[in-house]
Amino acid sequence: MGRGAGAEAAFFAGDAVTVSTLPKEKQYALRVTAQSLQQNSGSAIAMVGQERYLTVSKDLTGGADTPLRLVVMKSFDAADRAEKEINWLIFWVSLLAMAAGSALMLLLARMVTRPLEMLAAGVRAFGEGDRHHSLPTNGTREVQYLSRVFAQMRDEIEMTNRALLESERLATIGRMASSVSHDLRHYLASVYANAEFLASPSLPAGERAELYEEIRLAVNGTTDMLDSLLIFSRTGAALQRVPTAISLLVDRAMALVKTHPDAEPVRLVLEEIDVDTTAAVDTKQVERAIYNLLLNACQSARESSGLREVRVSLSVDSESVSVTICDSGPGVAEGIRESLFDPFVSQGKQKGTGLGLTLAWSVAREHDGDVKLVSNRAGETVFRLTVARHMTEPTRNANRSRSTVLTP
Repeated sequence: MGRGAGAEAAFFAGDAVTVSTLPKEKQYALRVTAQSLQQNSGSAIAMVGQERYLTVSKDLTGGADTPLRLVVMKSFDAADRAEKEINWLIFWVSLLAMAAGSALMLLLARMVTRPLEMLAAGVRAFGEGDRHHSLPTNGTREVQYLSRVFAQMRDEIEMTNRALLESERLATIGRMASSVSHDLRHYLASVYANAEFLASPSLPAGERAELYEEIRLAVNGTTDMLDSLLIFSRTGAALQRVPTAISLLVDRAMALVKTHPDAEPVRLVLEEIDVDTTAAVDTKQVERAIYNLLLNACQSARESSGLREVRVSLSVDSESVSVTICDSGPGVAEGIRESLFDPFVSQGKQKGTGLGLTLAWSVAREHDGDVKLVSNRAGETVFRLTVARHMTEPTRNANRSRSTVLTP
């Protein structure tokens, strides 16, 4: 009966408990409350020991001599414990359901967002120059469609870039061939014409010497042009850095420029400097870059109607050495200011390949420096070439530049 009711049950015969489903330790407390339990014919609340029970009593005496009574007891504490257990069970089941639901949502979100992240990474990589970054092949239909479209667009851009590079390469080769052929024809025509004059047996010795000089200048011009082309083609190769005083390279470049016909009417001035200008550089390349800038300045200065002068100064700091060249010419033409350092730009010159400034810029960049047009106005055009020292312990030479004035 107790198991069927889910409660405790006890039979009383008079005041004695004949049988009960309560544990033995509680049966004594049940005998104490037996009288009060038998007096209540309906439901009541009784204390059995330290535990509260809801009781229902039923008289079963009938015609018997001894009073018989059935008492069914439901524990409030057990009900509270069962309720707490159910509440805790509901709590943990809810928590587990929430965790499982969150994990499922994260998994689904990851399945959707992962392809989008891969596509975004592919776009960033392509923008940075990586043309082989993998693109997502799974995900939603929209993501797959975007991935296919972007892959097609990337292929088309690559094809277009290759076509543009090829066309630019061919155009550069064409400009170079045109410039070189023009200059070579100029020099060869000078050599050919003067050689014909030299063949004359009646030519005076003075005129013969002049013709020899013109042939020498033509040959030197051809050699300079070929040297510029060779150095330009080798830019990007490994540099042979040697600790060298930049002031010494400036002196040598100025001495070479002075022998050039374009520098004849120009006054070259090297301003005094008494600091160490040593830097680890490729001496041949840096000297050629300084020579090109000086020659360009002389060609500009000789067009001046007033003072024809080129001034050179050096400045240093802990990281770099700079060579500043200022000429008194009319300045850089408006049409070539934006493309000043591009190859084969020689607007306004009757001769020259247009590689002088390009070569100087390339050499400076390879030495972690730069060439800049600092000032551009009539009577004061300033270029500055900067190269990095790249020496952990700079060699302190006694070599110091002194004020030098070269006059024609």
